[in-house]
Amino acid sequence: MRKLLFPVVAIVMVIAGCWPAPPPANEPPTAYIDSVSPTEAQVSPGETVAFTGHGIDPDGSVAAYSWRSSIDGQISTSASFETSALSEGTHTIWFRVQDTSGDWSKEVPCHVTVLPSGIVLPVVDSFDASPGSVVKGGSSTLSWDVSGATTVKIEPGIGNVALIGNRVVSPTATMVYTLTASNQAGSVTATAEVALTEVPTHTVQLFSIAAEEGHVRRDGYVGTEPNVGDTTPVRSDVATQAFLSFDISMIPAGATVRSASLDLTAHVVVGHPFTHLGSLFVYKCQYGDLDSDDFHVGPVVPGALYRGFGSPTEPFTSSLLTAGVQEQVDAGSPRFQIRLQFEKYSFYNNEADYLAFGQAKPKLVIEYED
Repeated sequence: MRKLLFPVVAIVMVIAGCWPAPPPANEPPTAYIDSVSPTEAQVSPGETVAFTGHGIDPDGSVAAYSWRSSIDGQISTSASFETSALSEGTHTIWFRVQDTSGDWSKEVPCHVTVLPSGIVLPVVDSFDASPGSVVKGGSSTLSWDVSGATTVKIEPGIGNVALIGNRVVSPTATMVYTLTASNQAGSVTATAEVALTEVPTHTVQLFSIAAEEGHVRRDGYVGTEPNVGDTTPVRSDVATQAFLSFDISMIPAGATVRSASLDLTAHVVVGHPFTHLGSLFVYKCQYGDLDSDDFHVGPVVPGALYRGFGSPTEPFTSSLLTAGVQEQVDAGSPRFQIRLQFEKYSFYNNEADYLAFGQAKPKLVIEYED
């Protein structure tokens, strides 16, 4: 009876589903290359290259490592290592890991090129900007001297250039230019900065000079008040032109006038000058000392600094006004003087029609840079 015991137990175990299950299949590990240093793809002969990798095994642990070169064969069995013995040429470096069950991961690649002997990086002998700082609108000259490069590039905005040369630049903001010189061994860079500096702007407010301003009538009368239009003497209307003088002697020679504005808003209106006499014109007129010959005879002419169709309510500026002040500064003149006249000489109604600006009331505001 004892001889039948094992077969009976085995049959019972099969029927009951208790037969031991086979062990699960081993999952292979995964290899990762963490870093290759230097990061450039090209190195010089004898240069040390460092490799670091690791592996992950989902059902165990990593027990072995393998690095091999497509040129030199097996080069390491460590997770991390350094070598300066790579042969000349372009290497595909394969890395894999093995788990405790003896299974290897798939290989993962990286690439390193060891240059032929004698090839070295380019040399930037010089890269300069002269001057190193400019004002707005100014220019600087970039100069460079490079040896051993196959290409030289300067950015931003210049591109490929010769190994030796220069280029004039006019940056609108502080700019750092980068020169990149390249050859088979790799690339080197150098920088040159051109700083944009702000020029201080000065503002002067000038009131007309009472002793030099006034008016001249068509009949030759010279008055001390700057009135423009027509007046009513005993028998008929007489045209009157106003003259204003400003002291600009404080503006230094060589200064750049950035803007100029003339304020004629402080005035009194007598009669209806704009209705009867038309537009008001302002001209640059360096009259010196005011006399009867300064009255302009004839129609209005082109080149007015200003034309007004009504009483001035705010200061005005124009490119001609700014240019007129600049012209006097460049000439070294201590004065900027103007003439005001209406489109028509007079309106014969035996009534006065004019603007009275008052002595030392008109104002000239000038902004300039040294």
